[in-house]
Amino acid sequence: MKLAENSNMDQRDHWLERWITRMKIAGIAACVVAGMLVFAPHSVHAQSGTIEWRKSTPFPEPRADCATGVIDGRLIMAGGTYWEGTKGNWVKKHFSKSAHAFDPGSEQWEQLPDAPTPFSGAASTVIDDRLYVLGGYTGEQESRQILVLAKVGGHFEWSQAGELPDTRLFAWAGAVGKSIYWLGGVRRFEPMDAKGTCCTSATGTSQLMVLNTSSPPSHWEERCPYPGGKRWLFAAATDGKSIWMLGGRDSDTPQQEPIVYDEILEYSITKNTWHARPPLPREVAATAPLTPVYRDGHLLLVSFFKTIWKLDLQTNEYSQETPLPEEAMVDRFFWIDGQLVGAGGENKIESPRRRSEWTFIGRVQGAAP
Repeated sequence: MKLAENSNMDQRDHWLERWITRMKIAGIAACVVAGMLVFAPHSVHAQSGTIEWRKSTPFPEPRADCATGVIDGRLIMAGGTYWEGTKGNWVKKHFSKSAHAFDPGSEQWEQLPDAPTPFSGAASTVIDDRLYVLGGYTGEQESRQILVLAKVGGHFEWSQAGELPDTRLFAWAGAVGKSIYWLGGVRRFEPMDAKGTCCTSATGTSQLMVLNTSSPPSHWEERCPYPGGKRWLFAAATDGKSIWMLGGRDSDTPQQEPIVYDEILEYSITKNTWHARPPLPREVAATAPLTPVYRDGHLLLVSFFKTIWKLDLQTNEYSQETPLPEEAMVDRFFWIDGQLVGAGGENKIESPRRRSEWTFIGRVQGAAP
């Protein structure tokens, strides 16, 4: 659904009717629970300001679209892209195989062993202190590799853990128990120009798959695909019971004006069904891309404009959190020892090609150190 404001009950009912009709046309009604689409209209409240932010030690090799996760209490940043050139003359995108770990306690970065191959746009998640890197693009071709970074005998090592059933970039991955949930993305790298400016979504997929890592060799199993139009650059998060998918955009060609989605879709892991929540408020959707992180019944939505929105998943009410110190699109944030930690991505100084060196640490006021 294109970005639109739904601020009263009549508009919400009209949106709901259109959404259900669209699902019937798509032929995926079995995966959609229309009866669960009952929520109060959203509202946006003033800033609550419960997070204290600071900038920490800079990321040594600023990159975006990294594989990220937490191993042994440290933020891992692996792979990603950066641009060659200078402001106004960014000439080529490079794909990296570098890996780094950030310790929020000492606030120091450590260089880790390089990945076996460069990659970017790979989905990633951590199970049992093992970072799974799913697919991505090497700079020359799409990859089906599943790479794993883990500590072995006190040292970090890379290994390969099989292959994906298909190529995939800009998908989302999340861990639920011992299983990896792998959602959406595109099957091909589709740059908008010869320099590598990203991207179109002509090969986008709505597929959702799951892999149980506890009993290898195992295989990927299909779950209900997300409803509605294909998209990339969506945001997603999980609490282990549901997966929330927010926003996204779609354009088949560089010349096409992208369709920008304001949808919030929720997937029930136990029921294998999707249902729609009320869409993002206009003022929230306007600050996308969003980076969500779950905590205590809320989604924190970190925007590209410093603004941080707090969505109460029970009441569907939004409030503003303390903004980031700088404008940056961080790949992912994680809770580590009571602190919200994220690094890298793009900044808005010379966006969209300038990579961010900022490392952000946020502590909830009143939380134990």
